[in-house]
Order: sequence, then C-alpha cells, then structure tokens
Amino acid sequence: MVTRTEGVRNVLVDWSGTLADDLPPVVDATNRVLASYGKPGFTREGFRRAFRLPFAEFYAEVLPGVPMSELDPLYTQFFDASEAPVRELPGARAFLDHCRQSGRRVFLLSSIKHHHFERQAAGLGFREFFEHPYTEVWDKRQRIGEILAAHGLDPGDTLFAGDMQHDVETARGAGVMSVATLTGYDSREELEACAPDRIVGDLSELIGQI
Repeated sequence: MVTRTEGVRNVLVDWSGTLADDLPPVVDATNRVLASYGKPGFTREGFRRAFRLPFAEFYAEVLPGVPMSELDPLYTQFFDASEAPVRELPGARAFLDHCRQSGRRVFLLSSIKHHHFERQAAGLGFREFFEHPYTEVWDKRQRIGEILAAHGLDPGDTLFAGDMQHDVETARGAGVMSVATLTGYDSREELEACAPDRIVGDLSELIGQI
C-alpha cells in the first residue's frame, strides 16, 4: 500500500463524480432505459445508493435477464438525447492545473463512453490536461496494470483518484496510491469501508501534497 503523497509523478483519474458531475444525464438516460422495460426510475440519491461498478452488475440487478448488448446502445441513445447539464466538480480544475504546472503525467481511466467524454471534456475545457484518455473501461481492475506498463509508470510514483469503491479496489490491486473523493457516487461510509489511502472532500485538497 502506498501511504504518502510526496513524490507522486503520475496521476490516473476517474471522470464521472471525480472531475465532472454528469449524474443528471446519467440518471435521465438510466430512467429512460428502465421505463422502456416498464420499470420505475430512480431519484438522484436513489441512483447513487443503487449504482455500482462494473455497471454490468448494476443492470443485471435492476433488469435481470436483459443482455448488455441490448441495454448499452439504448442507454447511449438516451444519454445522447438528454439535455441535462454536465458541470465541473469543485476542485477539479485547480487540481488539473496543479498537475500540469508541476509536471505530473495525467491519464483518464473511466467507464464513460468515449464520445461522451470528448464532448464533455471539450465543453468544460478539460481535454488538454490528459496525456491519454482510457474510456469505455467496464472493469478498471482488469486494465490498470496494462496502462501502467504501456506508459512505463512506476506504481510507487502513481495515484489513482476516483469516487467509488471500484476505483479504490482498482488502485489497490495495481499497488498504486488510492485517493477517494467525496464529490461523486459513493458515500463516505461506503468509501471508508474499502479503506483507501486517502479520502478527500475534493481533489484540490491534494494540491501542495503531491
């Protein structure tokens, strides 16, 4: 386990709930998918409590027996049509600016659809911060080792910041520092249960510490 932030040279960061609040269109699209199968939708807080990654497991619970090959294009269609806003999260821009100014390498590791990321990142002015965006990663635990190897990243010099238990598990499995942020989907209690190296209110709390 990595226990300190000093000396971090590489940053992997999640998108949804960590850098951007895209929960409004996510809930909107999910509820439209559920309505297509005659199921009731979620409130924002109800969705936060129910949702988990990998998201195939979430859909297996709320729509058992419906294959992802059917659900995925339907969700994408509804997300693309949603007019719900996406906003940057507190501390996100300050943290990304700090990483760039201090010479850290920054990579995105997210389950978001690639065209959704490109559209949102361009709209928020965040696209330029990433050396490489890894998107549409359904299970981050299965990809992070490959990403570290592809870019020559030393796990001891690397952190992964995200807002969900899945992100903490991903970091721990790869031997990188796990930073959990309270800006997103999982609650403090859920994040504390998986014992990340650090829990922060938002990413700006890391400025001056890495």
